[in-house]
Amino acid sequence: MEEAQRIRSKLTGDFSVTQRPEPIPGDLRLGWGVSLLLLVLASARGQRCSLQKTHFLAHLSRTAKSRQQMRDVLARRRGPVELSVRIEPWVNRAAAFAVASGLVHVRDGKALALSEEGKKAVAVIRKENLLEDEASFLADVGKLTTEQVVEQIMKMEAF
Repeated sequence: MEEAQRIRSKLTGDFSVTQRPEPIPGDLRLGWGVSLLLLVLASARGQRCSLQKTHFLAHLSRTAKSRQQMRDVLARRRGPVELSVRIEPWVNRAAAFAVASGLVHVRDGKALALSEEGKKAVAVIRKENLLEDEASFLADVGKLTTEQVVEQIMKMEAF
Protein backbone atom coordinates (compact mmCIF):
# COMPACT_ATOMS: atom_id res chain seq x y z
CA MET A 1 0.00 0.00 0.00
CA GLU A 2 2.83 2.44 0.85
CA GLU A 3 4.52 1.66 -2.47
CA ALA A 4 1.31 2.44 -4.37
CA GLN A 5 0.97 5.80 -2.57
CA ARG A 6 4.60 6.66 -3.30
CA ILE A 7 4.16 5.92 -7.00
CA ARG A 8 0.82 7.81 -7.13
CA SER A 9 2.42 10.88 -5.51
CA LYS A 10 5.16 10.88 -8.13
CA LEU A 11 2.65 10.56 -10.95
CA THR A 12 0.36 13.33 -9.72
CA GLY A 13 3.04 15.74 -8.51
CA ASP A 14 4.53 18.67 -10.40
CA PHE A 15 7.00 17.89 -13.12
CA SER A 16 8.52 19.66 -16.07
CA VAL A 17 9.74 18.54 -19.46
CA THR A 18 12.69 20.17 -21.14
CA GLN A 19 13.10 19.59 -24.85
CA ARG A 20 16.64 18.60 -25.68
CA PRO A 21 18.20 18.21 -29.10
CA GLU A 22 18.42 14.63 -30.24
CA PRO A 23 21.86 13.50 -31.33
CA ILE A 24 22.19 12.81 -35.02
CA PRO A 25 24.13 9.65 -35.91
CA GLY A 26 27.49 10.39 -37.51
CA ASP A 27 26.55 8.74 -40.77
CA LEU A 28 23.75 11.30 -41.24
CA ARG A 29 26.06 14.27 -40.62
CA LEU A 30 27.15 15.46 -44.02
CA GLY A 31 30.18 17.37 -42.70
CA TRP A 32 31.45 14.27 -40.92
CA GLY A 33 30.89 12.07 -43.97
CA VAL A 34 32.59 14.40 -46.42
CA SER A 35 35.51 14.94 -44.03
CA LEU A 36 36.03 11.20 -43.55
CA LEU A 37 35.72 10.61 -47.30
CA LEU A 38 38.41 13.23 -47.96
CA LEU A 39 40.70 11.62 -45.37
CA VAL A 40 40.17 8.20 -46.99
CA LEU A 41 41.15 9.56 -50.40
CA ALA A 42 44.10 11.49 -48.98
CA SER A 43 45.44 8.32 -47.35
CA ALA A 44 45.50 6.32 -50.58
CA ARG A 45 48.25 6.09 -53.15
CA GLY A 46 47.76 8.83 -55.70
CA GLN A 47 45.03 10.27 -53.48
CA ARG A 48 42.40 8.24 -55.30
CA CYS A 49 40.45 5.04 -54.62
CA SER A 50 37.98 2.77 -56.30
CA LEU A 51 34.48 3.01 -54.91
CA GLN A 52 34.95 -0.43 -53.31
CA LYS A 53 38.11 0.66 -51.51
CA THR A 54 36.47 3.93 -50.46
CA HIS A 55 33.55 2.08 -48.87
CA PHE A 56 35.94 -0.46 -47.34
CA LEU A 57 38.18 2.11 -45.60
CA ALA A 58 35.31 4.40 -44.66
CA HIS A 59 33.46 1.56 -42.94
CA LEU A 60 36.53 0.30 -41.08
CA SER A 61 37.46 3.84 -39.98
CA ARG A 62 34.25 4.37 -38.02
CA THR A 63 34.93 2.53 -34.73
CA ALA A 64 37.94 1.77 -32.57
CA LYS A 65 37.10 -1.94 -32.74
CA SER A 66 37.00 -2.09 -36.54
CA ARG A 67 40.16 0.02 -36.81
CA GLN A 68 42.01 -2.43 -34.57
CA GLN A 69 40.64 -5.43 -36.45
CA MET A 70 41.94 -4.02 -39.73
CA ARG A 71 45.34 -3.32 -38.21
CA ASP A 72 45.40 -6.94 -36.98
CA VAL A 73 44.49 -8.27 -40.44
CA LEU A 74 47.25 -6.25 -42.09
CA ALA A 75 49.72 -7.47 -39.46
CA ARG A 76 48.44 -11.03 -40.09
CA ARG A 77 47.40 -11.48 -36.46
CA ARG A 78 43.88 -12.34 -37.63
CA GLY A 79 42.38 -13.53 -40.88
CA PRO A 80 40.31 -11.47 -43.32
CA VAL A 81 37.28 -13.62 -42.58
CA GLU A 82 37.10 -11.93 -39.16
CA LEU A 83 36.45 -8.50 -40.70
CA SER A 84 32.86 -7.48 -41.18
CA VAL A 85 32.83 -4.95 -44.00
CA ARG A 86 29.73 -3.41 -45.51
CA ILE A 87 28.79 -0.90 -48.13
CA GLU A 88 28.01 2.38 -46.38
CA PRO A 89 25.10 4.40 -47.86
CA TRP A 90 26.47 7.61 -46.36
CA VAL A 91 29.63 7.25 -48.46
CA ASN A 92 27.61 7.67 -51.66
CA ARG A 93 25.84 10.75 -50.23
CA ALA A 94 29.13 12.25 -49.08
CA ALA A 95 30.76 11.49 -52.44
CA ALA A 96 27.92 13.12 -54.38
CA PHE A 97 28.16 16.23 -52.19
CA ALA A 98 31.98 16.31 -52.43
CA VAL A 99 31.82 16.03 -56.22
CA ALA A 100 29.19 18.79 -56.43
CA SER A 101 31.35 20.96 -54.14
CA GLY A 102 34.45 20.45 -56.29
CA LEU A 103 36.37 18.60 -53.55
CA VAL A 104 36.47 15.29 -55.42
CA HIS A 105 36.55 14.16 -59.05
CA VAL A 106 35.07 10.95 -60.42
CA ARG A 107 37.56 9.02 -62.56
CA ASP A 108 36.22 6.74 -65.28
CA GLY A 109 32.96 6.32 -63.38
CA LYS A 110 34.57 3.91 -60.91
CA ALA A 111 37.08 5.81 -58.78
CA LEU A 112 37.19 8.97 -56.69
CA ALA A 113 40.16 11.34 -56.57
CA LEU A 114 40.90 14.45 -54.53
CA SER A 115 40.81 17.77 -56.37
CA GLU A 116 43.08 20.66 -55.45
CA GLU A 117 40.23 22.08 -53.32
CA GLY A 118 39.87 18.67 -51.66
CA LYS A 119 43.58 18.65 -50.81
CA LYS A 120 43.21 22.08 -49.20
CA ALA A 121 40.24 20.83 -47.19
CA VAL A 122 42.26 17.82 -45.99
CA ALA A 123 45.04 20.17 -44.86
CA VAL A 124 42.51 22.11 -42.75
CA ILE A 125 41.04 18.89 -41.29
CA ARG A 126 44.51 17.73 -40.27
CA LYS A 127 45.63 21.15 -38.99
CA GLU A 128 42.57 21.40 -36.76
CA ASN A 129 43.03 17.78 -35.55
CA LEU A 130 39.52 16.86 -36.66
CA LEU A 131 38.64 13.16 -36.79
CA GLU A 132 41.96 12.46 -35.10
CA ASP A 133 41.43 8.73 -34.53
CA GLU A 134 40.19 8.14 -38.05
CA ALA A 135 43.01 10.21 -39.56
CA SER A 136 45.62 8.30 -37.56
CA PHE A 137 44.15 4.97 -38.64
CA LEU A 138 44.07 5.99 -42.29
CA ALA A 139 47.64 7.27 -42.12
CA ASP A 140 48.68 3.84 -40.78
CA VAL A 141 46.75 1.64 -43.20
CA GLY A 142 45.87 3.75 -46.24
CA LYS A 143 48.95 3.05 -48.33
CA LEU A 144 49.12 -0.61 -47.21
CA THR A 145 45.53 -1.22 -48.23
CA THR A 146 45.96 -1.57 -51.96
CA GLU A 147 43.12 -2.35 -54.35
CA GLN A 148 44.42 -5.93 -54.51
CA VAL A 149 44.40 -6.27 -50.71
CA VAL A 150 40.85 -4.93 -50.56
CA GLU A 151 39.75 -7.39 -53.26
CA GLN A 152 41.34 -10.32 -51.41
CA ILE A 153 39.85 -9.32 -48.06
CA MET A 154 36.41 -8.85 -49.60
CA LYS A 155 36.69 -12.38 -51.04
CA MET A 156 37.94 -13.53 -47.60
CA GLU A 157 41.19 -14.76 -49.13
CA ALA A 158 44.56 -14.69 -47.43
CA PHE A 159 46.96 -12.16 -48.89
